Amino acid sequence: MAALCMALFVTFGCSMVGPRSISMGRADYNEAINQTENGQMLLSIVKARYGETFSLLAVSGVAANVRFRTSAGVNVGFGPSEYFSGNLVPFSGGIAIEENPTITYKPIQGEQYLRQLLSPISLNMLVLIMRSETYPATYLTLIANRINDMQNPDFSMASPAGTDSRFQRFVELSEDLDQSGVLQLVEDPSKNITFDIMINDYAPTHSDKVREYLDLAGLSMPADGSSNIVVPVHFAVKGPEWKGLAISTRSTYDLLEILRASIQIPQEHAHAGLTRNYPPPGLAGKDIHIQSSKDKPKRAVIAVAYRGYWFYIDETDMQTKLFYDMARTLWSLSISAAADQKAAPVLTIPVSR
Repeated sequence: MAALCMALFVTFGCSMVGPRSISMGRADYNEAINQTENGQMLLSIVKARYGETFSLLAVSGVAANVRFRTSAGVNVGFGPSEYFSGNLVPFSGGIAIEENPTITYKPIQGEQYLRQLLSPISLNMLVLIMRSETYPATYLTLIANRINDMQNPDFSMASPAGTDSRFQRFVELSEDLDQSGVLQLVEDPSKNITFDIMINDYAPTHSDKVREYLDLAGLSMPADGSSNIVVPVHFAVKGPEWKGLAISTRSTYDLLEILRASIQIPQEHAHAGLTRNYPPPGLAGKDIHIQSSKDKPKRAVIAVAYRGYWFYIDETDMQTKLFYDMARTLWSLSISAAADQKAAPVLTIPVSR
């Protein structure tokens, strides 16, 4: 009977260790990688604000080796029963599961990484992001730095005239018309133009908004005021004869610069001249805040310790969280492109018990 019980015990344990190790381990590894990626990015942003260098490591692989061990024992007494009566365990058994992960890192470096980081975000990527979000105008503001003659600079001092209110109004109208179902961004079947903006079924309810939308872009309303409108969209800077929308975008590095400028520098560090100075942020970064505190923050979605202070993003600051998430997603694309290069050295670290 003891042997049968042990056999069943071992069989049951073996059948459950595989599924359980996946269900319990996968979420833990995923969360750990996500948190360390967030921390690595925020620390690099803070260090760059202090004018210091930093390096990045990408997690390219996690191999979790699971060991399964069983044990069984039987206590038997010899001699007079009064010596061992009540102190023996007739049968004992146990299962031990041991997990030893091996994590593989790749240093992020090289021309491919730098090129991806500094290149403007493609129009295709901008369209994909806007199509997937509930409020596409927010991402248009974050990514586009110019639409025709309407400028959206990273910093307000970058434009002699300051913030261009026309850009913000154009973005508001875009979102309003999109949510009303009269404006759509569609692919163009021709080879020289990738996308078109289609405006239809707008008269008479939305005629005034469509007219204002076109006026801001320097375009004319149809003569009859009701026919369908097709506006070609180019990834370019507007030329003198251009009839459509010419959009230019920020690079991932530009987004990181806006994040660096949004850091709340401790007064003692500012007075000591330890950090780089930035002009006031433009429309995209005016509501972005990376806070600092002497004590560890209690409500932080991301926090890193540096130079005796904690730098963090408050968990209730949705605008900063959205901006940070977008910057991290785009930065991850640059990191992935560099990590995929076979020439990059690999650092593999086995994690002991």
